[in-house]
Amino acid sequence: MAHAAPESSSKPRLMANALGVFDNSVIGIASTAPAYSIATGIGGLVAAVGVASPALLFYNFFPMLGIAIGFYFLNRYYGPNAGGCYTWVSATMNRYLGYMTGWAIIAADVVFLVAGAVPAGVYTLDFFNPALANNVLLVSLVSAIWFILITAIVTRGIQITARFQWVLLLLEYLVVLAFSVLAFARGLAEHPGYLIRWSWFTFHGNFATFAGGATVAIFFYWGFDTITNLGEESKEARTNPGVAGIISTIALLIIFVVATLAIQSMLPVSVINKNSADVLDYIASHLAPRPWNYFMVLAVLSSTVATLETSLLPTARVTFDMARDRVFPSIFAAVHKRWLTPWIGTLIIGAVCFGGIFLMNLVSSVSTFLNGAVNNVGILVAYYYGITAWASAWYLRRNLNNWKVLVFGFIIPLLSGAFLFLMGVETVLQDGFSSALPAVISFVIGIPLMLYYAWKSREFFRLPIVQLPRTNLNEVAPDPEESAV
Repeated sequence: MAHAAPESSSKPRLMANALGVFDNSVIGIASTAPAYSIATGIGGLVAAVGVASPALLFYNFFPMLGIAIGFYFLNRYYGPNAGGCYTWVSATMNRYLGYMTGWAIIAADVVFLVAGAVPAGVYTLDFFNPALANNVLLVSLVSAIWFILITAIVTRGIQITARFQWVLLLLEYLVVLAFSVLAFARGLAEHPGYLIRWSWFTFHGNFATFAGGATVAIFFYWGFDTITNLGEESKEARTNPGVAGIISTIALLIIFVVATLAIQSMLPVSVINKNSADVLDYIASHLAPRPWNYFMVLAVLSSTVATLETSLLPTARVTFDMARDRVFPSIFAAVHKRWLTPWIGTLIIGAVCFGGIFLMNLVSSVSTFLNGAVNNVGILVAYYYGITAWASAWYLRRNLNNWKVLVFGFIIPLLSGAFLFLMGVETVLQDGFSSALPAVISFVIGIPLMLYYAWKSREFFRLPIVQLPRTNLNEVAPDPEESAV
């Protein structure tokens, strides 16, 4: 057994001990943009599975929780790092698979950053003057202003980023829950015989329909992995990010299911489908007179801004870690001397997305491609969530005499990863390759880059795979990269 070389102290590092478990949990929940996901995604979920939407959100919670548990074990026993899934898969399974895991994160986040910035402009204008929300150029300008602000905050420091997330998440969570209570009350008044039907928690369709709904549900939960990229900046870094990931997933289940039940208790499926572009805005306008309904617009706006910030965060840190490994342009590894953030990389990503915002609104072919990629981002998520869950099982395979490791570190992540892979493949088969083409292209673009660095930086791709030694995991957490095969 060979021992891996210890990490060089000369490598650039981010700010240590900056985030507590509460900060991590807030960022994990905000990363999924609960209000934004419900407003823009519930229509697609209802279109796919009808009134079984709560069932799909509930069923898919368990594999996503399994993924979060796998992340916990990797963070605990391999170690925290800015690369998160990229580093774990690279070090424990295969360097090439790991590289494409990192690229999948970058591709999914950048596509979402560009396409997701547009609603920020729309909701801002809708808040002040709904008539202006159809002005494409004005929407682009407002979206770009938001993106400049977000980029500045993320560049300035992780602590100010976390504090900003506190405010945004508190606003959206309270508003969504408040309007859900009002929706339940309206539903009970209009349908006194029942409020919630238990049939909403069952699914009676075929497997293809389930897979289509599951892909949408996966998109709802996507984002909590941002926490995995904040390990270097967290207190009690081996445990807090993993615990926060599990907390985030449970908190998301609560708000998603409560909001979906509230919507279905008030509106029939036909009305939800008709107003699928923004169901929450429709409900708010029917539950509260102006200007009170604008609180929902403000909640969705805050959710949109929050998820843009928490999409920029992991992208900057994954590229930072890849640059440290010399498999990405070295400029992305630059750390600000005072703020201790990957500031140049953050600004570069921000500049690319800034230009993409205008292309998205002004060039129809770009808009079509990006919207297609966003609609199929679940395929990218299925890959990098699934492969990372399998990395947990593979890394812990020599310590299955510990029942907790066997159940939570091996079996559950293994099954959760398999579920995500199965849903992703089935969605591509049912929808057709052409519908998934934008997401596939976004992924495939990374292959030439990987091959270039496999030639240029052979030392990284030839590094031995790290293996967790047989040990009593109840007593000791081995040092990361302690041994390699």
